[in-house]
Amino acid sequence: MLVGGGAAAVVAALGGGVAAEWDNPRVVRLRGGCGDTPAVPHASYTVTRGVFDSDAMKAKLPWTVAVPAPDPYRDVPDLGVPVVLCLTGLGDDTDMATTGIGFPGFATAAKLNLAFAIPGGCGNLYWHPRADGRDPLEWAVEEFLPMVEDRFTVGRSPSARATLGWSMGGFGALLAAQQRPELFSAVAALSPAVFPSYDAARSGHPYTFDSADDWARYGLWNHLDELTLPVRVDCGNYDPFAPTARELLERIPDAVGGISSGCHDKAFWRRSATTSLRFLADSFS
Repeated sequence: MLVGGGAAAVVAALGGGVAAEWDNPRVVRLRGGCGDTPAVPHASYTVTRGVFDSDAMKAKLPWTVAVPAPDPYRDVPDLGVPVVLCLTGLGDDTDMATTGIGFPGFATAAKLNLAFAIPGGCGNLYWHPRADGRDPLEWAVEEFLPMVEDRFTVGRSPSARATLGWSMGGFGALLAAQQRPELFSAVAALSPAVFPSYDAARSGHPYTFDSADDWARYGLWNHLDELTLPVRVDCGNYDPFAPTARELLERIPDAVGGISSGCHDKAFWRRSATTSLRFLADSFS
């Protein structure tokens, strides 16, 4: 077995534990097992940023909206575009959606007519109501989304709406679809950070849920059969959430997607972006 670069040093340090550690995420990354990170294509989008005084979150929160630039060659007026509510991962800001992963660029390259609405400020609140009274889910779907549709996508059917997220936001997108199915036509979750029990959620992630009852209500695991709209789940095979992603694909009715080569990182999310966006776009047709 030939090992090059930084991976060789790790293997040397591990000694007899090489076999056991070869699939450790740290070693996988060093040996190039996470795969390539595609460049973000050029985006023909107008990006607007602002701040919203949220009652649900008791704070002024940042937001970003990316809308396809007007096509000067269209002979008919633009009647608006479908909205994709993008829910961010742990600690991510809204730029992660636009330039970090680059959804507008991948939508441009695939000729998909989608607007991206990204509410910020969730931090580590896990996109559900919290014991201290803050409610990032209400902020996203009851405050931010109506503002986006009134201001940026006038003229489009209110049913032309989907949700997308990665990691914590992948969980959040699935939760939004489960809690408010009447709002969305489809959901795509990349590497969703879903936990199969309250203890699993709290182990190493004490910020996820406030109590066992909180997890039972908002942890998704006991409510997967309620996800009846089109669902896509994609996860890397070296991702720590791959085992639960496999169960999501088995237990969510008619879920599509799969486990493919990759890790819990931006490289995998970029490689999965076009397929996820096509899935959402197809739900509007």
